[in-house]
Amino acid sequence: MRIAYSTYALQGVDPFDAVVQVKEIGYDGLEINCGAAWPTAPERFGPGQRARLRDVLQGAGFPPPPVMNLIGLCAEAEQPAAKSEQLRQTCRLARDLSWQDCPSVVTTTLGPQAGSWDESKDAVASRLRGYGELAAQENSVLAVEPHIGQELDTPEKANWLMQAVDHPHVRLNFDFSHFLVQGIELAHSLELTARYAVHAHIKDGRMVDGEVRFALPGDDRLDLAAYFRAVRAAGLDVPITAEVSGQIWGRPGYDPWPVARRCFANLAAAHRAAN
Repeated sequence: MRIAYSTYALQGVDPFDAVVQVKEIGYDGLEINCGAAWPTAPERFGPGQRARLRDVLQGAGFPPPPVMNLIGLCAEAEQPAAKSEQLRQTCRLARDLSWQDCPSVVTTTLGPQAGSWDESKDAVASRLRGYGELAAQENSVLAVEPHIGQELDTPEKANWLMQAVDHPHVRLNFDFSHFLVQGIELAHSLELTARYAVHAHIKDGRMVDGEVRFALPGDDRLDLAAYFRAVRAAGLDVPITAEVSGQIWGRPGYDPWPVARRCFANLAAAHRAAN
């Protein structure tokens, strides 16, 4: 099982340096975040930079990178034309960073809805099917992330959505932390979502006085060795990507590299214990 890292935690880091540092720590791959505040945002990361980053990633022995952009595709204040263009440019970045013919993975969120899940789910499924068609045109597959605080927040809802959309280019990002903080069991989460997952994030956390407090993987209550065993048993054969919450990287004085090393140490030790 491969362990990867996300540049979501490396907003101020040069992406070429990020590959070198992440490789030296021991990770097996790198997810590229391309939000507007990151140096790899599609509108300013040009063809020459993309070709160079592709070569650096391949030279490091990493697989073609998933690309993360938290677009909020089906959010309440959705602007379909703008969202479609944002998604298209994200997919094209993902394709430009790949040296393989298989579809590139683009991780994103749906965003909050105007009403409850039952009130909005049919419209969400319809819109998401259209975005799946766009992803197919760009040889990409969407990895939609169920997210605490949004209407798509449980394994049951995610399972329903995948069956309702029924599109080969719309799949899931398995980020158990969003289920963990709600007290949802790992085995149950995997039973309902693993078959649809093409990507996985890992972090830790809990609810404190009704508010989510995310933590680095292995720094709170998640048994990482049990996690690895369960993921393997479920047949989820994708890199497990450490995602540092903005609650952590947004703190004053945040230093990204001790955090990246701690994540890897926790994950690598648990991976050894799971074998």
